[in-house]
Amino acid sequence: MSDIVDKGFERAGLNPMRLVLGGLAFSVLVVTLESVAIVCASIVTGITYHTWVYDTSGDFHHYLSVGGITALLYTLPFLLRDDYRVHKLLEEPRSIGRVFLVWNYVFFCLALIGFVTKTTEAFSRGSLLLFYAFGLVTLMLMGTLTRRGLRALLNADRIERRRIMIVGSGTEVNRIKDEARAGNADIRIAAAAALPFLDTAAGSASAEGHSDSLRAAVASARALHIDDVVIFTDWSRANEIKAIVSAFQDLPVGIHVGASNIIGPFTDARISRFASMPAVSLTAPPLGLLQMFMKRALDTLAAGLALLLLSPVFLLTAALIKATSPGPVFFRQRRRGYNHREFRIWKFRTMTTMEDGNRIEQARENDERVTWIGHYLRRMSIDELPQLFNVLAGEMSLVGPRPHAVAHDQIFEQRIAAYARRLNVRPGITGWAQVNGCRGATATDEAMRRRVDHDLYYIDNWSIALDLYIIALTVLSPKTFRNAH
Repeated sequence: MSDIVDKGFERAGLNPMRLVLGGLAFSVLVVTLESVAIVCASIVTGITYHTWVYDTSGDFHHYLSVGGITALLYTLPFLLRDDYRVHKLLEEPRSIGRVFLVWNYVFFCLALIGFVTKTTEAFSRGSLLLFYAFGLVTLMLMGTLTRRGLRALLNADRIERRRIMIVGSGTEVNRIKDEARAGNADIRIAAAAALPFLDTAAGSASAEGHSDSLRAAVASARALHIDDVVIFTDWSRANEIKAIVSAFQDLPVGIHVGASNIIGPFTDARISRFASMPAVSLTAPPLGLLQMFMKRALDTLAAGLALLLLSPVFLLTAALIKATSPGPVFFRQRRRGYNHREFRIWKFRTMTTMEDGNRIEQARENDERVTWIGHYLRRMSIDELPQLFNVLAGEMSLVGPRPHAVAHDQIFEQRIAAYARRLNVRPGITGWAQVNGCRGATATDEAMRRRVDHDLYYIDNWSIALDLYIIALTVLSPKTFRNAH
């Protein structure tokens, strides 16, 4: 057994006098802390609001009950998805959008409970609004503190890690020894089993012919109280993998097949079935059906309202353009939209030229082609407002990667990897790149690459909350107006 199973990974035992939390205990602790934070937020906001408005602290038990129900409704979805497990908290932190979505679901449930029980009169709307805002900020802060605390506890060996056994050929085991060391993860590599039959050519030997080495590995895993077994070998060796899995199924462990070379770069990889055919799904569409509906609803509602409210601005801008330079009010140009479908973008004309060919010169600082009124329209981004028509037509979104002229797309998609992936969502009037200062001419590949990096971050981390945040920054952040030539 000793030449098959390497126990060199086993770290020195923890001092039994030190307090070490098990994975379940830590999960319970996080649930408890989140629940306490929500209840405290309910009590603090309730007392604060009533003291400020009514000069009385109000009903403490009412705040306590509202906070308790809210805590239950908030933690329940995460409990059902097993999201309080240590590795989930560490490797799959909740996004702002997800917290925002669940928090809104909670308050919808509170409203429904109040309606069904006919207790809506007992709820103070002002107090609930304050609780909603303060509670949301508190939970986002809690998420950050939880991850930092978890990493600190792992570094200090205060959390019991899962015990892992690596199984593979001698070559594979030696290759992953350094890579697989836990570091700041919630695992401890307790042993590695190098199985001789995996060093031979696929098909030239079977696992059944080497039952002794398999039995030795299984016995070692049982003795070391292994929690998970990870098999590292070529996926083409299906028969050997099945035999190894069958042997380890006699143990109460999780069995996994390593796939870092195949699915390592894909964070959302999962197993899917198409009819009776299993497959490894590496990526999914950027937005699901519900997300697409939510984003489109926001776009339609906001664009329609903005056009109505900004109609005086449109009329004044049109009059100024006609009065200060010859030519049409609007400028239209071919752009690429969702899935590279071409459309014609609407903008207020700000230049004396209206290029839309195979070669288009970008606006630059002190560009003589920019009209007198055009300087001000571009500086304040008023020239972009007609794109609200493109939003209503479904060609654009309020927020998304900015569309470039087709001529520029054809150039940069040849130079920059993943450039074309920007258009896996609808382009936007404003975007994550723009509010981070990536605006204006892209004279170098590096300037465009920085913009693309921001666009891909937006696509991979989309949420309604992020869209609203970007819209707010578009109006308020000085970065948005930099490099507007």
